[in-house]
Amino acid sequence: MTEPSPLRVRWIDAPALVLFGLLAAVVLLQFLTRYVLADSLAWTEEIARYLLVATAYAGSVTALRKGAHIFLELTYRLAPPASVKPLAIMADSVTAAFHALLTVHAMQLANVADRRMTSIDLPRSIVYGFVALTLAVATVIAVRHLLRRWRQGSREIIADIEQAAGREEPAC
Repeated sequence: MTEPSPLRVRWIDAPALVLFGLLAAVVLLQFLTRYVLADSLAWTEEIARYLLVATAYAGSVTALRKGAHIFLELTYRLAPPASVKPLAIMADSVTAAFHALLTVHAMQLANVADRRMTSIDLPRSIVYGFVALTLAVATVIAVRHLLRRWRQGSREIIADIEQAAGREEPAC
C-alpha cells in the first residue's frame, strides 16, 4: 500500500487554507502600508481580525476531522480495555453536544447581529454566520466520529488513538 502524501488536501480543508492565504495577504498589505509607506489602510486591521476568526474556526474543522485536537491520550492508555469504549463514547458524545450547542448559539447571534463592520459596509452577521456554518460542519464530523466509535471495539479505539498519536490521519 502506498503512503498518503502529506500535501494531500481534502475539499473540507480548502476553506481554512484559502482563508489563511487571504489573512497572510491582508496582514502583509497592512505591514507594507503602515511601516513601508507610512500610510496605513484603515480597513486592513478589521478585516484581518475577522479573517483570523474565520481561519481559526475553519481550521478547527480540519483538526476535528483529523483527530488532532488536544485530549488526554494517557487516560485511554491507562484505562482497562473494557472501559475504553464507554469512555471514548462519552467523550465523543460531549464533543458532539458541545459543537451542536455552539452551532445553535452562533446561529442565534448571526440572526440578531444587526451592526455593520466599521471600515467596510457589510453586516457582522456574515462572520457569525460563517462561524455557525463551521460549527455545524464540526457537529456533523463529531457525530460521524461518535457513530464510528460506537461500532468499534476497545482494541480498535486504542489502535486509532495510537495511530493519531503518530499523526497519521484516521479513516474518518
